[in-house]
Amino acid sequence: MRTSASADSLLDDVAAAVGGDASRDRLLHARGVLATGRFTPTAESGELSAAALFAGPSVPVTARFSSTLGGHDGEPGDQGLAVRFHVGPGQDMDLLAFTLPVFFVRNAPDMLEFLRATNSGDPAAVSEFAAHHPEAATAMALAEEARPADSFTGVTYHAVHTFGLVGENGRLRWARLGWEPWWPLEPLSREEALARPADYLTRGLAGRLPSGFRLVARFPGADDLGVLHDPTRVWSTSADRSVDLGELMLDAVGVGVTPRFDPLRLLRGFEAPRDELVGVRSGVYGVGWGRR
Repeated sequence: MRTSASADSLLDDVAAAVGGDASRDRLLHARGVLATGRFTPTAESGELSAAALFAGPSVPVTARFSSTLGGHDGEPGDQGLAVRFHVGPGQDMDLLAFTLPVFFVRNAPDMLEFLRATNSGDPAAVSEFAAHHPEAATAMALAEEARPADSFTGVTYHAVHTFGLVGENGRLRWARLGWEPWWPLEPLSREEALARPADYLTRGLAGRLPSGFRLVARFPGADDLGVLHDPTRVWSTSADRSVDLGELMLDAVGVGVTPRFDPLRLLRGFEAPRDELVGVRSGVYGVGWGRR
């Protein structure tokens, strides 16, 4: 796992890849908005994981919705939802999720190569990257096909990495976690989205609250075992089953300082992902948010 110093270096490299020093602030300060509410676990969640988060009855949360790094919320990109569960003193946990179900790359060097290609303005550079990195094809196709969201509250968010759920008996089950909206909303056309204010997703959140999501754990099928910890691969439709772990109710726009969200801030009862990218993301988030 990267140290803070090496994560800091990576952050500089990523910022340079997207346009130099000025882009560093864009990287760390993607347009977003805080919300507050509560998470209530289901009875079945406690059977799957010994985490205090699932002991019940409910815990307060701080969430942050974020939009694409582009200049307008209707431009191609994805949305993010980071949730801090305030379980108790020394027992906070974070879950970071995005509207794309997979990443473009598996590790830090490939991330830099991807950003340099996509920000070069040269279509040949993107084509060359894709030719050398076939694992990026799924995310690139999904990003190209994605239509703008009508609201932060009406789309599904995917945690992408595979997390382990550990029960009181020590049984470990790997799963992908995601947030499914209570009230899904049809996406907009790009023309409809661009006719709205540039920050329409952030500006419009208050009018969409209260709103909520279900936290869902999706377990792999036999066809997925070979790509269990590959964040660039979509799992097959033969997945074993999905289980509702709880409900997130967000009822107010938040104020104050954004928490330092970290995908590796986990509780006992969760096993950390085993892919190469999650540790890099953890270091970058820690360095980045600390500079806000």
